[in-house]
This record gives sequence, structure tokens and C-alpha cells, in this order.
Amino acid sequence: MLLILAFAAGLLRGYSGFGFSMVLALGLLTVSPPALAIPVVLLLDLVCSVSLWPGARKTFDAGVGLRLLAGMLLAVPVGSLALARLPEQWMAPVVALMCLLGGVLVLFRQPVAGRPMATKWAMPAGFVSGLVTAMASAGGPPVVVYLLRSGLSPASVRGTAIVFFAVSDVLALASLWWLQVLSLAHLQLAASLLVPALLGNVAGQLLFRRKPMSLHLLIGGVLVLLSAATLAKTLL
Repeated sequence: MLLILAFAAGLLRGYSGFGFSMVLALGLLTVSPPALAIPVVLLLDLVCSVSLWPGARKTFDAGVGLRLLAGMLLAVPVGSLALARLPEQWMAPVVALMCLLGGVLVLFRQPVAGRPMATKWAMPAGFVSGLVTAMASAGGPPVVVYLLRSGLSPASVRGTAIVFFAVSDVLALASLWWLQVLSLAHLQLAASLLVPALLGNVAGQLLFRRKPMSLHLLIGGVLVLLSAATLAKTLL
């Protein structure tokens, strides 16, 4: 089951530029403690994003992206410390609830391409995303909702998201390493899921080149379905 989930997460990441961490975290947190699951998700997300970097550099929007990164830089150390200290039983329902809210917002707040860019909310969105990325690997919803409402083109949304989450993953992993959270168990679990995640990532890139579809419908629908199922499982 986890292999299928890793493939699906990779497919979503390769297609849209984001979503890998949220999808895989929702599954792993139902079978593994957060201290094991979250670093593994961050590791795989970073590795799977490497092939996306060259294209993302061409479509990265510096005005929005640098503001997002500045907010994230302030938040990641705080989120990493929270992961190391908060009770484990809180994490799975918190992640599911965040993803459910994010999915609903993505679905019902329609993107408006070509509108003037609202950069004033970029830094707060980056801060919230960095905080919950380090805490629960669920930092996608704040940035996704912001980017889809920022006025950027779909290509720029995808490229900016790819760069943002790559930097966010590196900083979150560095913070967890400094806090001595990372271990051999994380590497072993990540290695067992790496191949299906990479295969899904390649398939997602091919699909994006052949038949792009609305990113907000894809991301929002996946998040709502998976997070609702996970929330029900953790609370019932």
C-alpha cells in the first residue's frame, strides 16, 4: 500500500510541482510515528524534486518566490523544534485537518491568472508553510492557495512552488539533523519507497507535457479526498 501511495505522491509532484509531501505524509502517519514519517517524507520530496529543478529555474518568479522563502526561513527552525517536542498522537489529525482545509480553499478559491500580483501576502504564506512543513510535512496548502491567487501564470506557479519546496525541505532536514532527529531508520524507510516515488515523478512530468489540466482542481480534489479519509481513520 505504501509503495502505491509513494507512486501516487510522485505522480502528483511531477505533474503539479507540489503535493508530494502532503499525500505521502497522510499515508505514512497512519502507520508510523511522526518522528519517523515526517523526515522520510522530506527526504523523498527533496530527492524527487531534483529532476524538476532545471525547468523550474526558468519559470521561478523572483518577486513572489523570494518573499515566500524569506517567510519560510523564519519559521522552519521553530517548526522543527515543535516536531521534536509535541505529542505524537496530535500529529496525524493535525496534518489531515490542515490538508483538508487547504484542499477546500484550493477548490473554492478559483485562480485568477493575469491579475496584479498580491505580493504582500507572500511572506506570511511562506512563514505558515515553513512552520507546518517542519512540524508535519504539510506546508503545501498555505503556499498553494496563495500562489493560485497570486496572478502568476500556471507555469510560474509550478516553477515557484518547486523551488520553494526544495529550499524548504533542505532547511527542515538540516534543522532536524541539528536536533538529532534523523537516524538510519529514516534512510532505510526512504530507500524502500524511493523507486516508486521516482517512477511516479517521471510519469507526472510526462503527463504535464502531454496534457496539462487545471492545477487547482487536481490538487484540491486529491487533498480533500485523502485528508478526509485520514482524518476519519485517526478520529474514529
